[in-house]
Amino acid sequence: MTAPFRLYGAELSPYSVKVRSYLRYKGVDFEWRARTNASQDEFQRYAKLPLIPVLVDADENALQDSTPIIEKLEAQYTDHSIVPEEASLAFLSALIEDYADEWLNKAMFHYRWSYPEDQEFAAKRISDMIFEGAEKPEGIEEQVRTRMIGRLYHVGSSPETAGLIEGSFTRLLSLLDKVLAKRPYLFGGRPSLADFGLAGQLAQLNSDPTPGALLRAQAPNVVRWLERMENPRAEGSFASFADVRDSVEDLLRDEIAGAYLLWMDANARAVADDASGVSVDIAGTTFVQKPQRYAAKAFSELKRKRGLVEDEALAALLAATGVDALLAVSRADDDDAGDDEEGGDDGEEAEGEE
Repeated sequence: MTAPFRLYGAELSPYSVKVRSYLRYKGVDFEWRARTNASQDEFQRYAKLPLIPVLVDADENALQDSTPIIEKLEAQYTDHSIVPEEASLAFLSALIEDYADEWLNKAMFHYRWSYPEDQEFAAKRISDMIFEGAEKPEGIEEQVRTRMIGRLYHVGSSPETAGLIEGSFTRLLSLLDKVLAKRPYLFGGRPSLADFGLAGQLAQLNSDPTPGALLRAQAPNVVRWLERMENPRAEGSFASFADVRDSVEDLLRDEIAGAYLLWMDANARAVADDASGVSVDIAGTTFVQKPQRYAAKAFSELKRKRGLVEDEALAALLAATGVDALLAVSRADDDDAGDDEEGGDDGEEAEGEE
């Protein structure tokens, strides 16, 4: 019997494994189709953009972009919901998931393509995946390596920003390890959208030599959680916002307001101004990269979601941590940033890893 869904993706794509983990959690029958040279023609029949993952249903309808894929399926498959009933907690989940997609992805790409051992390891895995056991062209691994190193600027990775990106990563590990020492998932006894977003990126980091060693040495609870996220199960209900609040406060202040939203705001302004680059001071470091239209669109969507939640406790937390100050409506929200078809959350950073 044919599975109702086909998921075209790759083991080295954080967004592909994010959707795969979600489908496994929901118990949805699907067929995993690795994107290789052999499957390229099939993939191109469904992909509006040359990006993974692509989810195709039994009626040959195709979806791209990991977050909308999950949100659409969540509306269809309501059992074991990944959305907390409390609107305040649901917003935090969406906020942290977007942090993973748009900021933590920078650490994933930075480590993979900045360190020689990681470069060689990733280039071999990518070329092995693309040719799927067939004889590889001479020099293909070096070609992959050279191409991807050349894309480091797209995520803001450089010798000048390395300390900022790596400090952000190790700080996140410390914060998450404390949370996951108390609960099986970020917000309680079952995974939320935030869990899937974070796990997609962190599973990649754990699979690479340099960040993987850091993860295993510094965050054993995160490693165990990543193992659970391979085949997540509902082990209980979500905790309450009141129970979660204190455990995420430092994450909101130090990482989300202190780095990710600063960058998102600067990027949205750069896109609105049609600027050639984004430059923003983060923790005393000038962070520079190419503007990303998809991220600007995601920022507007995040602000829209924030505006839907009227909750005094959430407002107090987001004000105290500096999050709401950066989610205030700005002129960039009135522009049509992101209305073109450039990339997706699965776009420029991860292109080529597929």
